[in-house]
Amino acid sequence: MASHLAEPGRPSAKGKTSAGRRHLASVSIALVLLIIGAAMLVYPAFSAVMAQEDVIRQVREYGAGQAVWDEAESSVGEGDSDQEFRPKKGDPIYEALAEYNERVREGEGDLINDPFATEGGGISALGVPEGLIGTIEVPSMSVTLPLYLGATADNLSRGATVIAGTSMPIGGESTNCAIAAHRGGIWSGFQMFRDIEEMKEGDTVTVTTPWERLTYQVVGIAVVDPSDVESLEIQEGRDMLTLLTCHPYGVSSDRYLVYCERVDNADAQESPGVLERAIAALLPAPAEDSPSSTIEFWLKVAGLAIVGVVIVVLAVDLVRTLVARSRT
Repeated sequence: MASHLAEPGRPSAKGKTSAGRRHLASVSIALVLLIIGAAMLVYPAFSAVMAQEDVIRQVREYGAGQAVWDEAESSVGEGDSDQEFRPKKGDPIYEALAEYNERVREGEGDLINDPFATEGGGISALGVPEGLIGTIEVPSMSVTLPLYLGATADNLSRGATVIAGTSMPIGGESTNCAIAAHRGGIWSGFQMFRDIEEMKEGDTVTVTTPWERLTYQVVGIAVVDPSDVESLEIQEGRDMLTLLTCHPYGVSSDRYLVYCERVDNADAQESPGVLERAIAALLPAPAEDSPSSTIEFWLKVAGLAIVGVVIVVLAVDLVRTLVARSRT
């Protein structure tokens, strides 16, 4: 009668099948964990870069100098020579903006409201098509945003906004253009002013309108109460721009202000490329006094740890498998 027992020292066919299934299950679990960890780590950076690229595309298609300003003879923002911008003299929209600034300078402008507590005016009477006045570029935050007139809820959902009652973004002595934007989350894609705390003195902000490009340099930072609208008023003799957003990130009990003063366009920082934006979004530092930011940061660290551990485990398993096969 034939024996069906396995040879000594060799596993049975049934044992091989069972071990193979356990190994396959382990590898499958490891791959699932790898995907989860990679998603926790990479998705925020990927979505941020894709959202920013989409904004840049929209700005190119509909921004200052293209579809929105279709009456202009040439596009805006491709260089510094005067012929690339609309002439100021005789332009009714520019003259309306200048008149608005004069009213603000004389203390007769609109009431300044906190944009995250009170619906701001769309300033539609100034005649800007679709409210889109141009773009704002902040290299230290790796963002370029469309710039709208009036901090309405709709405008704030689409980009940065000029707060009614402050100066319009055309520069000039004794002006202070206050620009507000949300602090978009790392999981939402559109980051806007999320990383405003990364800005420091000497960093630059560039505003491009159909008439010219204006560059400002950070000269001060402040955290104020939402009701402190006096902090957005003009400072006599200075050509200023002030960035405003909620603070702390994810809480919005205060307002974070970045004061900037006009400098030569040659002093503007270079805008980061796609790779630089991806690296900046990969592991942003936790924002000050922000539980939400801290949670997001450690979730990404956990994702990085999961990816690292799984890669090591899979590498060890592969080596063991190759060694085992070489002995058979």
